[in-house]
Amino acid sequence: MQLLYVRYLAARPVDEIQCVTQTRRRHRCTNVLLSPGASGGTWRLVPATATSGQLALPAEVMAIYDLSGLPYAEQLRWRAQRCQQHAAAPTAADLAVAAWEPFDPLRHHEHIRTRLPTRARPSGSTGRTHRAVGW
Repeated sequence: MQLLYVRYLAARPVDEIQCVTQTRRRHRCTNVLLSPGASGGTWRLVPATATSGQLALPAEVMAIYDLSGLPYAEQLRWRAQRCQQHAAAPTAADLAVAAWEPFDPLRHHEHIRTRLPTRARPSGSTGRTHRAVGW
């Protein structure tokens, strides 16, 4: 995933990333970030380059879910890992830590996919967003 021009490894697939906020009943919010009506990113193939000071991978590309085209405030919402409802309530406490890990192509090489997802399918009958398949 790329947001705020930084690449991250998410703990879950894009359509399953859960809000970290505590609800009024002191449970973790069950909403996902990529909900119907929420702005989403686009899948892109980008060079799998290492950051400065690291060895580069040999001419490899990787698929990323790019949020760079979204407005700054929407990228901040994703970075804070808050659903649309809780992004509008900044005083709500977080019950969990945002599960982003800075992506290192050498350390996380097993997560690199060199093809874009081929199609989407509904993820269950809950009416949730589509999940990319076909790696």
